Amino acid sequence: MMIGGLGLIGHPFYTDYMADQTQEQLSEQLHTASTREAFEVGKVKEASAVTRLLIPKLNVDTIVVEGTSKEALDSGAGHYPETPLPGEPGNVGIAGHRTTYGKPFADLDLLVPGDRVELQTPIGPFIYEMVEPFDGHANPWVIQPDDWSVVAPTKGHMLTLTTCHPKRSDKQRLVARLRLVEGPTQSGSS
Repeated sequence: MMIGGLGLIGHPFYTDYMADQTQEQLSEQLHTASTREAFEVGKVKEASAVTRLLIPKLNVDTIVVEGTSKEALDSGAGHYPETPLPGEPGNVGIAGHRTTYGKPFADLDLLVPGDRVELQTPIGPFIYEMVEPFDGHANPWVIQPDDWSVVAPTKGHMLTLTTCHPKRSDKQRLVARLRLVEGPTQSGSS
């Protein structure tokens, strides 16, 4: 029983360590010519670097990989492959862990309208801003884990961040919605 308890306590530390090791490799990968080429043609391979996600308010700096499989998310955060790449029109979706694997979205619930998130891609940076509450709910807000409507296509250039809710549980999802305000093809608000 004691060994099992130690395993439960040690598991988050182990996953954070493993994610840190992977993040170092992904950081180097993000700046290669092959990653830029894959990004430009929209053919990023599963578990390959897509973007660096920076959330200054939350001290988040993590490389996001392509895909949301368990293997991909072991690096901390993954891009929903059925959504556009950062900067493209539509609804870019990124899922991230809240309590393990580097926990990049540990404090996602602290974001408020006006807070900014930067996605540093192989083709340049894109800055997204938290939008005001809409459709009768707050932003961020909580949904059921099988509600995929939050990553459905949208008008404009949007970013949707998702994570488990509450912390240490996968019973629900916490969602934050942002709008692109600056990027290589943007001159300000969109």
